[in-house]
Amino acid sequence: MSGNWEHGLCDCTSDMRVCCISYLWPNLQVMQQRATVDGRQCEVVDCLITSVCFPLATCLARGAIREKHGIEGSAVMDCLATCYCTLCVVHQNTMQLQAKGEKPSGLFMV
Repeated sequence: MSGNWEHGLCDCTSDMRVCCISYLWPNLQVMQQRATVDGRQCEVVDCLITSVCFPLATCLARGAIREKHGIEGSAVMDCLATCYCTLCVVHQNTMQLQAKGEKPSGLFMV
């Protein structure tokens, strides 16, 4: 793996619309991220996972995005970023998916 994230972890002001949605409805963003990475629509299980354990769902979504796009990093780094900068991770994940042209038909991925 030799890729990098298209946007930095603290690059929240690059797209204020995504930033606002990521900060106001992060669980819905993570649901969409998980489904998008898997190439499917959101399901009830996505809602349950993000509702029961939002940090874990966010970390898993980040890891899946990182793996799919060949971005350098590790599960430990994903976990640390998620624990200390959760909402920034949600925003960065969304921006990465959009940069790669992966935009689902859901309401909260703008």
